[in-house]
Amino acid sequence: MIQSIKKDFNMMAMLLIPIGVAINIVGFQLTNALRLPIFLDTIGTILIGVIAGPWVALIAGLVTNLINGIFDPTFIPYALTSIAIGVGVGYLSKIGMFKTIPKTILSGIIITLIATIVSAPITVLAFGGVTGNSSSLITAAFLATGQTLWTAVFSSSIITEVADKIISVLIVYFIVKKMSNRYLSKMNYGHLYL
Repeated sequence: MIQSIKKDFNMMAMLLIPIGVAINIVGFQLTNALRLPIFLDTIGTILIGVIAGPWVALIAGLVTNLINGIFDPTFIPYALTSIAIGVGVGYLSKIGMFKTIPKTILSGIIITLIATIVSAPITVLAFGGVTGNSSSLITAAFLATGQTLWTAVFSSSIITEVADKIISVLIVYFIVKKMSNRYLSKMNYGHLYL
């Protein structure tokens, strides 16, 4: 495992981290400004996971949440979600799950499950089910129908995460398809997409 971590952190991969973090922050700020019920704050993490590997994506996800936490402290506990997404995407990429649109969509569903399993307990235990973002409105609607807090949070997480992650992975799929072969060949997992 140590060899895998060392291999992932080549110079090209380390230079990609600030770019991925910037993409994540722009996505977050855009959806926050438009009050959309999705986040788009993992596009950079997913991109890095696809072409550079899980460990580099882990760092990008962690740094993104720490920076977003400066503006909105509720994002700091969700660093665990970003870390899990980064690692999950890296391993999905390793087995070629971003080569075609159907595999990419399936990867988006798998990432949705990872994100929901990690983030829903954080939402319930750290914030009582309400974080103040647009997904809290969906949670409130489920609570109004008589669902328990846990069920309402998991349900709203699935709805917002599936839309968010499928859009995010498709954006990454098209970005990777437009990257030059010369650049992809320098990345740890880039050769899979040549």
